[in-house]
Amino acid sequence: MHKSASKENAVKSVLNDIGINSEHVMVFGDDYNDLGLFHMCGFPIAMGNGITELKDCAKYITESNDNDGVAVALEKFVL
Repeated sequence: MHKSASKENAVKSVLNDIGINSEHVMVFGDDYNDLGLFHMCGFPIAMGNGITELKDCAKYITESNDNDGVAVALEKFVL
């Protein structure tokens, strides 16, 4: 994998293509590879089973992945 390959670089590229500011993006994560996204995007949501470092910088902590955490957060904030 190339050194610059990361989730945040991929998301930046897509957002630039579609003209959306990262401050308007909700992201979900549970591990170290999500830290860049959490610092870049405006509404980071940590999974209940996630690492402490993500939970510390999340705007919200949802249920674990085993308990449909993404669906729980989407119902709360989007629907």
